[in-house]
Amino acid sequence: MRVCLSEEMRKADIVSINDYNIPGIVLMENAALGIVNEIEKELNNGKLPQEVHACIICGTGNNGGDGFAVARHLVSKSWHVEVYICGDVNKIKGDALINLNIIKKLNIPIYCMEDCGIEVLDKILIKSDLIVDGILGTGFKGKLKSNIETIIEKINKQQKFVISIDNPTGLNCDTGLVETICIKANKTVTLGLPKIGLIINEGPHYCGELSVCGLSIPDPVYESLGIKRYMTQEDYIKNLIKPRKLHSHKGSFGRVLIAAGSKGMEGAALLAARAAIRSGAGIVELAVPQGAFEAVRGAIPTLITNGLDDDGEGCFTDESIEEILSTSEKASVLLMGPGIRNNPHTKEVVSEVITKCHKPLILDADGLNAICQIPEVLLERPEETIITPHPGEMARLLNTSTVEVQNNRLETAESFAKKYNVHVVLKGHRTIIASPLGETWINTTGNPGMATAGSGDVLGGVIASFIAQGMEPMKAAISGVYIHGAAGDRAAEKYGQWGMVATDIIKYIPHTIMDIGGM
Repeated sequence: MRVCLSEEMRKADIVSINDYNIPGIVLMENAALGIVNEIEKELNNGKLPQEVHACIICGTGNNGGDGFAVARHLVSKSWHVEVYICGDVNKIKGDALINLNIIKKLNIPIYCMEDCGIEVLDKILIKSDLIVDGILGTGFKGKLKSNIETIIEKINKQQKFVISIDNPTGLNCDTGLVETICIKANKTVTLGLPKIGLIINEGPHYCGELSVCGLSIPDPVYESLGIKRYMTQEDYIKNLIKPRKLHSHKGSFGRVLIAAGSKGMEGAALLAARAAIRSGAGIVELAVPQGAFEAVRGAIPTLITNGLDDDGEGCFTDESIEEILSTSEKASVLLMGPGIRNNPHTKEVVSEVITKCHKPLILDADGLNAICQIPEVLLERPEETIITPHPGEMARLLNTSTVEVQNNRLETAESFAKKYNVHVVLKGHRTIIASPLGETWINTTGNPGMATAGSGDVLGGVIASFIAQGMEPMKAAISGVYIHGAAGDRAAEKYGQWGMVATDIIKYIPHTIMDIGGM
């Protein structure tokens, strides 16, 4: 599903009205009908009582106009409805004014903050079962006015069921950040496309359940605006994870080469290898420094293991380069980096492999740390490359702070992908997958329990496995991140977020793939 910035949605509305002759009042009516439909779902599943009293709190813009239209529809269903307007009624214009005038004629109780003050809102809220937030829409940026902050505090204290229209008031719907205070909604009905800030950073916390009302805007509108950001959903992954053909053999599903590990860090290599195997790769080969070989040999019976010359240091050395490159010639993909440590030798090894390996490359962990001072080496890659940094590794690649990366996750991933011609998987809450061609996906699976040692190694193995099985690198990254997160969600259900470990994620990878559609 596409996602967008607020300005992109504003342009989509304009194109729909001007080029497709869809009147703005129709878009507002579609919004109201979609919101009412979501309200009725909550009534039917028992989250609201049968005799519902609704308080609809509206601003003076189109967000408020949506609220006025919702009030009309709820009254037609015999609900008890009261409307509270935040701001000067004289500022209400256009389609919003049309809907305000309609509910006036229906004699729906309307209270205006300018006339009644904020105190009257307390009385309305106390007797309400449902609060509809139509105060500020997607155009909000910056700081709230003090009286709006007071209203938000009152709403949040009530602990009633809250539905926000398009965007919880107080949330920056482009960044997902809250500057002061924000309505904590149980459900947000976003209009047209989901706004990016609803699914990244603090957005999911304040939005609650996210529902999308498409407004009947034709998809060519979004195509014409060049919107290439997406939210990963299971239906998309299902189209990529298909049942296997009956005449398949192990060669049908590719060969993964993993160059990883060092003495004392053998676990990272084994986690990546086990994940690649459990994700369906036909053959998985693990190349480790000789000092780590005894620890991995025989640890996984289905794994091919190689010990490379390490001059007794337990880490890859210059002598390892040709062995890695020659072994990669018969592989479908190379995963490099987990647990290789960061020293002058590994920097040289990684740099040489980057420029000379003619197979798709996934660079992770210490493989990224090895080039943090020379990221431009990525421009010399002869084949497609995926990098999978966590925020700290991304910060080192950019010579900036982790805080700066986290505050600008989307822009950071997208700009790095374009500058260095790589696919970027920026890990973390709502992992971002950015293509050098300008396409970006925001993942929706995963949980805080996955913030555990080895989880990233597992992800690298899954992505490598999918490339080996024939997926394009970008699609492999999107699918790998989604399934890795979904397996982590299943592990959290079994073990809890506090106690789960990376091997628990691996355990649920096959079940997750099977449930999505890969038999």
